[in-house]
Amino acid sequence: MKQVVVPIALAVAALCGQSTLAAQTYTLDFGTGPPTPTLCSAAVSGIGPLTLCSIGANFNQSYGDVAGVVNVAYTEVNQTGGVPTASSLRWWDSNYNNLYGVLYSNSSWAWIDLLPAAGKTLTLNSFLLGAWVNTTRNTNLAVYSIGSSSPLFSFVGPVGNGSGPATTFGGLNLSSSTGIRIEWRNDAFNVGIDDINFTVSGAASVVPEPGTWALMITGLGMLGVVARRRRV
Repeated sequence: MKQVVVPIALAVAALCGQSTLAAQTYTLDFGTGPPTPTLCSAAVSGIGPLTLCSIGANFNQSYGDVAGVVNVAYTEVNQTGGVPTASSLRWWDSNYNNLYGVLYSNSSWAWIDLLPAAGKTLTLNSFLLGAWVNTTRNTNLAVYSIGSSSPLFSFVGPVGNGSGPATTFGGLNLSSSTGIRIEWRNDAFNVGIDDINFTVSGAASVVPEPGTWALMITGLGMLGVVARRRRV
């Protein structure tokens, strides 16, 4: 009897969408060239087909999105009122210290939102900030859990090191189930971001394979035979 019940239980669990814990780490890298990447958009909003990037091009809103896992939004913010504009962030190739392919804001205030799918938690691990043109600049940086006005992390001070390395913000381990917002301002025009590393974890639905369907049908048939034998 156990040989019948166990496979049926496994099949039913899969068909009902039994969840397993899964974690996946991602890095948003905005180019490793030259050559320039095809990650930009012809539209100011950043919506539309991917196009070849050029200096000052609007970055494509689809980059970094993973269906059922995470959605990424790149937003230029009005410097005086703190209100998001209709524009995506811009792309630049080099001279932000040692970085190649960075995002910056044309209004000196920038947001990048990392939005996990329902039931998942996103953890921000690290990112880099570089200063144009191969120099050191001050910035006002904050990381928020979406929906909260109290930062999980904040920094005010210089970033960049001439023609040397950009500034690494690492070991952050900042988690939220509503999403993470990276905000930098006061000089987001001359301070660019790159290599955003994060992890998404949480319940992942198990999708039954054809073999599971066959196993369930066979098991149910065997269970019916056993039940008939008991009645005889």
